[in-house]
Amino acid sequence: MQKIEVPKEENKILEGHQKVMYSTDEKGDFQRINYGSSVEEFATQVAVEEYEVLKVESLENIKKGLSSPIEYFMFENRMDLPTLASVVEMFQFRVKRHLKMKHFKKLNDKILSKYAQAFNIKIEELKDFKV
Repeated sequence: MQKIEVPKEENKILEGHQKVMYSTDEKGDFQRINYGSSVEEFATQVAVEEYEVLKVESLENIKKGLSSPIEYFMFENRMDLPTLASVVEMFQFRVKRHLKMKHFKKLNDKILSKYAQAFNIKIEELKDFKV
């Protein structure tokens, strides 16, 4: 079996931690290999910056009464719609409705508690969200 070259560059985003990749050695046995990649670091940094932009836009939309605090916390926790829907165990179309302020205002505590648990916050932080 051909040995694969694994990059071992430092990744500043991981703050000193390393990722692990599993590969086979000459005998065909699995082994752990620490790796890092500047390309992966760049992609991660771009994604983090994009979520920061989405958070700022979300705050502006909350001020205008368009978006709900759920949208802000979704971006704060670096989630997208499919991820959040999966975590709260609801259909995406339903979660998408809850991202709008007019539907958010009608949510009961049972539904809000699912979101609060997903974001690891208290229900009051969702209800009394201040921009």
